[in-house]
Amino acid sequence: MAHTRIAVLAGLAFVALSTGGALAETRDIACPREARGVVSHNGDADWTATNQSSPILSISMERIGGQPALVCHYRMFGGDYWIWRRPPIAVQICAPLPGSNWIFSCNNGRSD
Repeated sequence: MAHTRIAVLAGLAFVALSTGGALAETRDIACPREARGVVSHNGDADWTATNQSSPILSISMERIGGQPALVCHYRMFGGDYWIWRRPPIAVQICAPLPGSNWIFSCNNGRSD
């Protein structure tokens, strides 16, 4: 009788986990606070290459290659510079965190 109860409980746990019974998950993902651009050249030593850096200016969700991407915006060399990444597999629904210019809030779309 005890073996039957254990088997039933194990079966129910397996069904709950395999049918979307997983818990909601949220994860904050921060952009690098600063980006640096390094410049080199193939000229002689009379030429000086000037590196640049920028603090993060803003963030956005974009489509790159037809897929969502978390994009961190910087300003270097007189133009916009992006650093981007794909959302983590476990938490693929992402948006800029309200009130932050450098953090994304990502979740798996489940609710408790």
